[in-house]
Amino acid sequence: MEENHVSSIMGWFRQHFGKQRNDSDQVKPCKCSQTCSPGHSNTSSSVCSSSSSSSSLKSSISAKPSASDQPLPSVLSSPFCSSLRYDVFVCHNDEDSDLAQSMASFLEAPSNGLRCYLQERDCPAGGAVSTELLQAVQDSHCWLLLVTPNFVKDDWCSYQMHQVLSEGPMSQRIIPAVVNMPRSQLPLELRFLFTVDLNTNKEFGYTLVYKTVLQCEYVVSTQVLETLVCRFRSHNALKNILCL
Repeated sequence: MEENHVSSIMGWFRQHFGKQRNDSDQVKPCKCSQTCSPGHSNTSSSVCSSSSSSSSLKSSISAKPSASDQPLPSVLSSPFCSSLRYDVFVCHNDEDSDLAQSMASFLEAPSNGLRCYLQERDCPAGGAVSTELLQAVQDSHCWLLLVTPNFVKDDWCSYQMHQVLSEGPMSQRIIPAVVNMPRSQLPLELRFLFTVDLNTNKEFGYTLVYKTVLQCEYVVSTQVLETLVCRFRSHNALKNILCL
């Protein structure tokens, strides 16, 4: 099972990033202002290869998706991404439901392709609220906290915030988005984190949240791959020793 999981993730990385590197290894016409002599061909192709690979990787994370026909970033099709039900858990006070739904609509737009959890929409009828909440937190890659004056006064929001902090303390998976509050009034637990300001430019803030989720999923998926590969190699090494 674990070997198949490793092979699946490694296959995805080779498919999306290995091909880019192979294509960039071919010598392409130099677009530099300087004329490239034969003696500089290797250096030029190396620079172009590095630039092409770097730009391809950055485009999958930092490009702002605007057109509906634009393909989704490749990280969203990774086996790691599909291993959990949601990309973003949205924590908010009931009075801020309109803001939460607006944010979720932006992130879930066809051009963005994220999967959000909203308690009022996704919690099944008849389910125990605390149980469903904990399951949703554990089944999400990132956690978005819509921090408002209502959020700070709400004991239920405080409970959700501490559940999130217990799952991923000091990680990039926690995204506080602040509305109508100075930093000095943030909960003490969140003051050590960078925040997204939704006060001045809401559209820019939404886009920043989206980019942060993509970056988080790429970084964590890479870490998971490295862990699985190391575990797989250790397992094979142990098998070889036992066979001696």
